[in-house]
Amino acid sequence: MPNATELFLDGLTGLYNRAYFLDRLSEAADAAQEKKLALSLLLIDLDNLFLINHEKGRPAGDRALQALADTLRRSAHEHETVARMAGDQFAMLLPGTSLATATQFARAIRSLIGRAHEVHPDLGAIDVCIGVSARPPGDAWEAADLLQLAELRLTSAKRSRLRPGAEQQVWAGPPESSGDDDVDEGGGSDLR
Repeated sequence: MPNATELFLDGLTGLYNRAYFLDRLSEAADAAQEKKLALSLLLIDLDNLFLINHEKGRPAGDRALQALADTLRRSAHEHETVARMAGDQFAMLLPGTSLATATQFARAIRSLIGRAHEVHPDLGAIDVCIGVSARPPGDAWEAADLLQLAELRLTSAKRSRLRPGAEQQVWAGPPESSGDDDVDEGGGSDLR
């Protein structure tokens, strides 16, 4: 019989699962509002998992998910929460982190993910789209608001890669915009 901790872990990656993450997000949003602190959220989507599974087999897809999970786990500070939300989607909760800092961090993560093939050459190049949202200090945002905005921005990041000549992006600007947002088409390498 699994212990209580195992009930909140994803079996493939060892990260927390969606249920645990949503509880933690709610607690962090309440604490951030009470203490008037910033709170940021990253939603990270592994690109082309279907193609990896189709072309290289499901074990390769599982290794790609594990490589992404390992990168996120190593990149997180002790007080930050990393989870596998579902399928190819992951999340990071960054208490006390502004939108600008979270966006820089997302760019660095994207750069690290792009180098995962150095550790797992059989996977080829893997990439992610990232939606970034933040609750400014003193703002009255709820956990659901933060999650919804991150989801909208992740959708915008995915759509942006479909435009001719556009690379996959980290999206931290308004969800549906003409392109003058705080958007990244390439990453830095420093984490924080």
